[in-house]
Amino acid sequence: MWLIFVFILIPFYAHSYDRIISLSPQITESIYLVGAGEKLVGVTDFCKRPTEARKKEKMGTPLRPDIEKIVSMRPDIVFGTREGNSPLVMSRLERLNIKIHYFNRPKTFADLMDNFLTLSKMVGKEERGRQIIKIAREALPKTESGKGQKVLWQVGAEPLIVASNNSFANDIILLAGGFNIIESELPYPRINAEEVVLKVPKVIVLMDMGYNVKSEEERW
Repeated sequence: MWLIFVFILIPFYAHSYDRIISLSPQITESIYLVGAGEKLVGVTDFCKRPTEARKKEKMGTPLRPDIEKIVSMRPDIVFGTREGNSPLVMSRLERLNIKIHYFNRPKTFADLMDNFLTLSKMVGKEERGRQIIKIAREALPKTESGKGQKVLWQVGAEPLIVASNNSFANDIILLAGGFNIIESELPYPRINAEEVVLKVPKVIVLMDMGYNVKSEEERW
């Protein structure tokens, strides 16, 4: 009876997975950050950081991964995100008896840290994960939120996709003392460059999400 009770209390991610496929650049970077890069057996074509990730087997893009190749790699688990990976693809993997874990879209900095801690536990690096979270929280500027520079947080280039005030990126902007120029009910709306120019951002954050960051920097 005691053994059954203990088993129920243990969360499923208490098990450390050793053969992992990441279908998200952010997840790939996080796995390397906590020191578990050796457990990655496959990543997406967009997973370019750190440089070690480029040597891993490529599984296609986040939206169009090679399902047959994923199955052939015999992963213990496949990590994906609800905002970056197709539910149809993830469901198909489940039907093929591949264990998956979806990370929810973070709406705040706290949500982002919760996701990171969950990932750290699942790769057997909980202590390292907690250390990184502590460092990140202590590093947050102590400026007054929303009173600083006007910020544009760019996610995609063609089409132009940005982070609005309903995304977790907005929380980071505010914590850093900035002000997000994009207001929308959608977390990541499509907008045009003219709208950005009219709002006169003082800081543009370019996320490396598969587009040419250098070209975007030159365009702006």
